[in-house]
Amino acid sequence: MSKKTNILINIEEASKILGVSKDTLRNWDNNGKLKSIRTVGKHRRYERNSILEMVKLDKEEDIKKDKINDKIVVYAYICGDILHKGHLSHLKNTKSLGDFLIVGVLTDEAVMEKKKKPIICFEERIELVRELKMVDIAVPQYTYSPHDNIRNLKPDILAESTSHDEELINDSKECIEGIGGKLVVFSYYPYQSSTDIKNKIKERHKNGK
Repeated sequence: MSKKTNILINIEEASKILGVSKDTLRNWDNNGKLKSIRTVGKHRRYERNSILEMVKLDKEEDIKKDKINDKIVVYAYICGDILHKGHLSHLKNTKSLGDFLIVGVLTDEAVMEKKKKPIICFEERIELVRELKMVDIAVPQYTYSPHDNIRNLKPDILAESTSHDEELINDSKECIEGIGGKLVVFSYYPYQSSTDIKNKIKERHKNGK
């Protein structure tokens, strides 16, 4: 089994992922809240996994506060490599089930459990999803299956898609019901997909059109 690489990112990338200023990051570094790694030229670099873990912990705390306020929390997950109408329809339908929508965005490694590496990197994909108006919080999903996030975040409802295989959907049902929630399965949007878009781009490039 190959060893997972922990990628180093610069302070600009880290500030974008966490949604805080570079000065805040420097203060966290100096106060010991966030450990940076000094490289050649004494530039600050951060372990990407550590940054993503901070996002996860911060967002979990936000989610707990919202559950205390009796909001219905719904969880959906997507890759989001080339966003299209199918993604928007799925997320709109999911948001209609409750009050607070968490979207798990699959990391590159999670996608590659079943598919090719995404064209758009994880950091850009999760930033794009965060900007969608129906999304309250976007969090990293480190595996293709949503089950780890479901057990950690404990939403009331998990939205699945018929684009996923029956085994995954059945396992998801068992997982969400195991924490007292319920599963809702939406039909797959048949008219568009990221793969179709990529193939059309390749074909046009091949034909010079």
